[in-house]
Amino acid sequence: MSGEDRADRLRRRRQRARDKVKSDEGDDTDETAETAKPDETAESDEATKPDETDATGESDEGDETGGSEKPTLSVKDEQKPTYMYLPHSIRRDLDRSYSMLKAEYEYEYQEGFEKNRHFYPLVVSLGLEAVEELDPEDVRAHLADE
Repeated sequence: MSGEDRADRLRRRRQRARDKVKSDEGDDTDETAETAKPDETAESDEATKPDETDATGESDEGDETGGSEKPTLSVKDEQKPTYMYLPHSIRRDLDRSYSMLKAEYEYEYQEGFEKNRHFYPLVVSLGLEAVEELDPEDVRAHLADE
């Protein structure tokens, strides 16, 4: 039941964003034909992409901001999807780190911190810096520790 409510809210949010983009562009074409299809695809996207919420059930798409700024593109539109298989212990640590950093960041800066838009790219880029400094012996030692 709450899944339907979330899906409805997400569809309405996406529709408002599309309407805002159209009004900003001054495009007065027939909107009824164009708006029917995105809602149908939004439903199928939601059914096939279960990772749009984090462990707490919050949406990864971020909060709407009032004001005159243009709507933010979704993470799906801006970034390339990358799927990983992680051991449960690492996934648990990753989720815990995200929750802690999100709370601290949002408290400090009064702005959203999204898992897919902000946290995952940060973890991967910082991790890549650390991995670049490893030699094969270090890699073997890290793998043996797991």
